[in-house]
Amino acid sequence: MMVLDRVHSQLRALGLEHADAVLDARLEEATRASLSYADFLADLLQAELDRRRERYLQARTRLAHLPFRKTLEQFDFAFQPSVDERLVRQLAACVRFPSKLA
Repeated sequence: MMVLDRVHSQLRALGLEHADAVLDARLEEATRASLSYADFLADLLQAELDRRRERYLQARTRLAHLPFRKTLEQFDFAFQPSVDERLVRQLAACVRFPSKLA
């Protein structure tokens, strides 16, 4: 078995499905950018964490049973002139989510 096949198998066995799916593309990017091993690994793991966070938020949104989903980009600031659009967007840019999903 080739090393790359073994890595794919190990990622799947560890439950790192997204990292497994993007491994080949990330390897090519790392080669082009001459990334160190540590930088490549950090990038691969960040891709997995980002995907997990996305799935976590999607599941939480579904469980909330909200009547509809509206993003900040869809909000009509002209309809509600008492809301300071600049302040809201500035606050939205400062939002931090925990890096560890519990």
